[in-house]
Amino acid sequence: MQANSTGELDLFAELLGVETMHSSFERSACRIHIAEQHRNALGGIHGGLIFSLADMAFAAACNAGSAVYIGLQAEVRYMSKAQGNVLIATATLMGASKKIAHYQVLVTDKRDTQIALFSASAYRLSE
Repeated sequence: MQANSTGELDLFAELLGVETMHSSFERSACRIHIAEQHRNALGGIHGGLIFSLADMAFAAACNAGSAVYIGLQAEVRYMSKAQGNVLIATATLMGASKKIAHYQVLVTDKRDTQIALFSASAYRLSE
């Protein structure tokens, strides 16, 4: 089961089948094994799934420490069609202040093809 930084279950991540591979405030990675229910009507991987995977890697990173963060802004750029049945989202801290943290998340497939670039900012709620 997928748990968030407070130990509570992330039921949406569990529903999608997203697993956190590792997480720290500076970097995290999440993975998903693609199943038929993850595909759109054209047979490709659904863009909403790619966005959700990237968002979960972002959340895993910014909430890996003792502080609680919430998302302020996020955008995604789809760059290529995914091949294979595994996607990995790697979130990297790009900069932070006392209250705001900025991340970029790169989503790749098993061949290391760059599938999407996700940029997001989070606001620090508490210590």
